[in-house]
Amino acid sequence: MPVVSMMRIPGDADALVAAMREHVEPVAERLAEKHGGLATITVRDGDRGLLAINVWETEEGRHAMAQEPEIRDAVAAAGFPMPAFEGYEVLSMRVTERAVR
Repeated sequence: MPVVSMMRIPGDADALVAAMREHVEPVAERLAEKHGGLATITVRDGDRGLLAINVWETEEGRHAMAQEPEIRDAVAAAGFPMPAFEGYEVLSMRVTERAVR
C-alpha cells in the first residue's frame, strides 16, 4: 500500500528550495526509484518554510531512503535542520494525465 511522507523544514522557503535543488534533489533523483519513490511535491509552508510531500510504494521504502548515508549527507550539506517526518497510508490516489506531462 502506498504511503505519503510529509517533512516540514523551517526557515526561508526560497533559500531552502535553492539548497534542496543543489544538494538534495540530485541524490534523491538517483536513489528514490531503488526505494519505491513515486512522487515529490515541495510547497511553501506559509511563512514557516517548506513542506515536502513524498509518495512511496511502501512504508519500508520511505524509511530505507531516509537511512541512506548519501541522503543524510545531502540534507546536512543543504544546511537543513533535521526535518519532522509524518507518514500516512494512502487510501486513494488519482493523478491526471495533465499532471505528468
